[in-house]
Amino acid sequence: MRYDITNIAIEDYLHDLMPPRDEVLANLEARARQQGLSLVGPVQGQFLYLQALMMNARHALEVGITTGYAAIYIMKALRQTGGKMTAIERNPERVKLASEVIEAAGMRDLITIHLGEWRELLPSLRQEFDLIFLDILRNSSNDEQALQALELCVSLLSPGGILIADNVLCSAQVLEEDASPLVRGIQRFNRAIMEHPLLESVIIPLRDGVSISRKRK
Repeated sequence: MRYDITNIAIEDYLHDLMPPRDEVLANLEARARQQGLSLVGPVQGQFLYLQALMMNARHALEVGITTGYAAIYIMKALRQTGGKMTAIERNPERVKLASEVIEAAGMRDLITIHLGEWRELLPSLRQEFDLIFLDILRNSSNDEQALQALELCVSLLSPGGILIADNVLCSAQVLEEDASPLVRGIQRFNRAIMEHPLLESVIIPLRDGVSISRKRK
């Protein structure tokens, strides 16, 4: 499934520049093309990997693990930093798929996956995270949930920690004035991260839009 909002030829050019993926990721990409699964893709995956590696992340959290594709890129960095990952996913089939993929990648010992709703599970977590990847914005059911997710994630970020959110441009629907509740939520999320007193943020038009926010120390 593609959400590209920039020039498709440029997206394909960047994709073609990426080095070949290992067998697990390559198989998952092929499966995604056949079944219409949503993947961040190798360019954004490499972006996540480098962010985690450059900040020497030790504790990472993914909210919405989907297929395990993004998690593998983050864990490639955590394997070098000696870190561990926590993930939350509400869909049992996605948990099953992600677990199988991560097991095949030889990374099962680096991650703990919690099955359930993020609204219930995030408040139950008892540690701070250096890196949080928020990947549930396209699944919000109303215009309040994106802001709820933001505040819960900010409370779990360590000082100097990084929050990365996917789909913040939502196929350019954020430009619409009379948007759906889901898109209104993302619009509110984007304004909130730029005005939040605890965050320094930027939005990058990579794939479907990626935001990066650093929690002030």
